[in-house]
Amino acid sequence: MGNTAAKQEESSEKEDVVEYLDEHPIFLSDYIDRNPHLLDNYVVNNVDEATVCNWLEKVQKPPPTEVLQTLRIDYLKEKNCTQHHTDKYIHKDLVIRRADYFALDLCFKNRTYRPAKDKILLEFAVGNSKGAQGTLFRIPVKDSLQGSQWSCMIVNENETAKKITVQVNVPPDAIIGRYKLTVEVTSILADGPKTERKAKPDVIVICNPFKPADVCFMEKETERNEYVLSDTGIIYFGQYYRIGGKKWLFGQFEEGILDIALKLLREDSRVKKNPVKSLKQRSSPAYCSRILSAMVNCVDDKGVLYGRWDGEYSDGVRPTTWNGSVKILKQWNETKMQPVKYGQCWVFSGILTTVLRALGIPARSVTNFQSAHDVEFNMTIDKFVDENGDEADFETGDSIWNFHVWNEGYFRRPDLPKGYDGWQAVDATPQEESSGIYQCGPAPVKAIKNGEIFIGSDTNFLFGEVNADRLTWKINQDLEVEALIKREMRHVGRAISTKAVGTNEREDLTEHYKYPEDSVEERAAFDRAYAHAKKTWYHEKLDTIEKEEDIKINIKPVGDVVNGKTVTVVVEVKNDTTVDKTAAMSIVLKTMLHNDEQKAFLKRIKYEKQIKAGKAETQSIELPFSEYGRHLVDNAVIRVVTTARVKETDNFYVNSFDVQVESPDCIAIECDDQLKRSSYNNIKVTIKNPLPVTLTKAVFSLDGSGFSGKEIKIKDPIPPKESYTYTAEVYVYRSGTVTLMVDFDAVEIMNIKAEKDVTVVE
Repeated sequence: MGNTAAKQEESSEKEDVVEYLDEHPIFLSDYIDRNPHLLDNYVVNNVDEATVCNWLEKVQKPPPTEVLQTLRIDYLKEKNCTQHHTDKYIHKDLVIRRADYFALDLCFKNRTYRPAKDKILLEFAVGNSKGAQGTLFRIPVKDSLQGSQWSCMIVNENETAKKITVQVNVPPDAIIGRYKLTVEVTSILADGPKTERKAKPDVIVICNPFKPADVCFMEKETERNEYVLSDTGIIYFGQYYRIGGKKWLFGQFEEGILDIALKLLREDSRVKKNPVKSLKQRSSPAYCSRILSAMVNCVDDKGVLYGRWDGEYSDGVRPTTWNGSVKILKQWNETKMQPVKYGQCWVFSGILTTVLRALGIPARSVTNFQSAHDVEFNMTIDKFVDENGDEADFETGDSIWNFHVWNEGYFRRPDLPKGYDGWQAVDATPQEESSGIYQCGPAPVKAIKNGEIFIGSDTNFLFGEVNADRLTWKINQDLEVEALIKREMRHVGRAISTKAVGTNEREDLTEHYKYPEDSVEERAAFDRAYAHAKKTWYHEKLDTIEKEEDIKINIKPVGDVVNGKTVTVVVEVKNDTTVDKTAAMSIVLKTMLHNDEQKAFLKRIKYEKQIKAGKAETQSIELPFSEYGRHLVDNAVIRVVTTARVKETDNFYVNSFDVQVESPDCIAIECDDQLKRSSYNNIKVTIKNPLPVTLTKAVFSLDGSGFSGKEIKIKDPIPPKESYTYTAEVYVYRSGTVTLMVDFDAVEIMNIKAEKDVTVVE
């Protein structure tokens, strides 16, 4: 009875072993090495004598007279790049993704490969660490692969061609970077072993969102196509009530861009202090994204882009002129890392999307409207107004930008507690220091939503950007805080936007960053963040808020607001009480910079008005082009600030509204419906002056995916209502659908964009 049970148990164990080896064939070789009797039994019972004799003949042949010499390596680029989804990269070296294998043909010069006498080893070295542990991988050619580590196996021998085909497995945690490949062959000769080493062209390893073993894995093919393989996109701008979108050429596959992305990882100051440690950390997309957020701006290192927000760009390029990342990155590289002038948030974000996607990290640009810049990290945006309703410089530099653009990268977070995988916010715009460097993120979007500002990097700052409360304080002549006039809990973080997957529509991400406004969950998230935030002394007066809602001020533009036309704004003041009120009104109009700073004062209107109980009074203001045109900058915003002081109660009320001045539709692009690849094509661009003044020092910028860009300077002025046409010869080097993008700037008007999708054929 006992013997039967033992035999059944032994049989069951064998079945388990067979099943395991079927599922994990890479371990078969090790298993046979440990159990050689199994192979002996198999050969005796299953292999015929002729086959055994053939094996013995190969083993017993006299040793070779010379070491096996490597003639060349065929990197099988077409096959490997198709398999690894890297065929779009314009690059002389082989670009592969980790967490997968790739094939190589080893071609020999002097004789055929003899397995019993020739031992082949592939050596992959990353970085300049001179063989430091964890950066040098010596891989013997065996008969199986191991998915969790560097390994290599022979899959085919061709004696006639003197070559073998091998597969090399790249583990899912491989360091991102350029690997030097050396082929080492040791042959057993009559006088003993002899080794020959030959250096071969490099192999570049990037992240792999296509394989589950990689932390960057993205399950849906449509999302991988959008966030990894698409080289153009849309970045949103404007106002939350009037959202605009501009096409952006990410161009991550263009020649030189991948090398520049890798260069950015090498040039960070922290890397130079501890190069080996930093090199090993490059296996983590969280680490890579943080380094890149610092290197895309130039504040601390020799980074790419110089940020400027004062409207003065005479010694560089106006931020609104750029149509994509490629020109900027190439200029930085070609000028020996001199910062490119100038950029603002959408340019920083566009570049960061480019370099993240180039390294295989799924990425997208995200726009937050009414984006808070909380300098004090107290989760509130504090504004101070005096008796005249003018904003006062007091204590803090808090601001609310009309919009701000940052990035998200998609990857798992094994460095954090469970539950924070997925989209991670990261920002390259230099706003506040983090660990002494202008960098931001990665912060899990899930942590931002829940107010868990202690999870991830810079989650406190990012939470403030999307969910800070806006507080307006009244100060007296002695600059003393008297009371809180207004607390707005819904003002910050609106219409958070990104391009939708597979279409040119806008996807709203607000629910990913915050719970519905005024919900229990949203207030709980704010309270959680506020509890862990820094405290400010005047917040002791939070409970001194003056009575609100007696007087309501609403401001809105009339009709479409287009540059060159008269701007009309209506201010409505409503008395919600049962008693007539007399209000001293002040309306100020000023042009604004993108970062919430005033550029130019336009006009002030003061008047006194009696407002009947339960009624509203309106005031219409007209602003002709002659009063605002020369003062518009960057994204063309006019702010209207209205204050009302009620004489009977001395209560003070304030509201503001940013009027977005739209660019007129005045550019036309004409070309053939189908352009020819690898040849020059004519593109005709026409501008019609939409302003009542002459345009001077005008410039066209023409860009697009897969063709050489152009900049055309127009010498002659363009009078009002007159047109100017230019025909450019453009060389196209990529087939498929490409987007032509045109920017037009002049002294009198800027940021005029147009685009056209065209098909390129062979």
